[in-house]
Amino acid sequence: GTVGMSDGKLRRVILAIVRPLLRLIFPYRVVGAENLPKAGNGQRLMLCCNHISILDPVFLLAAQRQPIAFMAKSELFAGRFGRWLLGTVMGAFPVERGKGDTGAVEHAQALVESGTILGIFPQGTCRRTRELGLPKSGAALIACRTQATVIPACLVTKHFHVRPFRRTTVVFGKPLTPQELQLENTAHPQLRPASRMLMGSIDALIGEQLGEKT
Repeated sequence: GTVGMSDGKLRRVILAIVRPLLRLIFPYRVVGAENLPKAGNGQRLMLCCNHISILDPVFLLAAQRQPIAFMAKSELFAGRFGRWLLGTVMGAFPVERGKGDTGAVEHAQALVESGTILGIFPQGTCRRTRELGLPKSGAALIACRTQATVIPACLVTKHFHVRPFRRTTVVFGKPLTPQELQLENTAHPQLRPASRMLMGSIDALIGEQLGEKT
């Protein structure tokens, strides 16, 4: 192969260029950055966020300094540009939806174990609303298998429609341990309650930002 930049280095260079441009066109502010621990050295991390636009991974990457590998629906990887943008630039990897994609789950597991933050949108699809709907259990399954700490996150903007020159708020919540998610029993994981708890914490973060009374 050619001697060039590693994907990781290329990603950092592109992000350094994209971050100020993004801030200019899609202004964002970050809340709770201190809640995101440093991945690696035995610290296994996952980031789970609501999904309101195609730009969500870009906001989450730009809002903090660590690389995040996102699980993205396979349809987005159809063209060469999509593969380059998502795979090479953003470090995302495809998952076949609704097929119980074991290959993607194993790949995700290996990433988490290697010390990379795994980014998942538990809604499984982009919904431009306040309502989160029912969570998919993939995030809980991977959290259980890897015994990773899960950081709930949310993206909030007016009407949940990301628009140029409309500010988006990126929020990182307090970490949830496998114990808190009741996932420490890997033989009999409680995936449904864990998924609901995770979604509940994302929901609470959104409520806080919107100033909803609990």
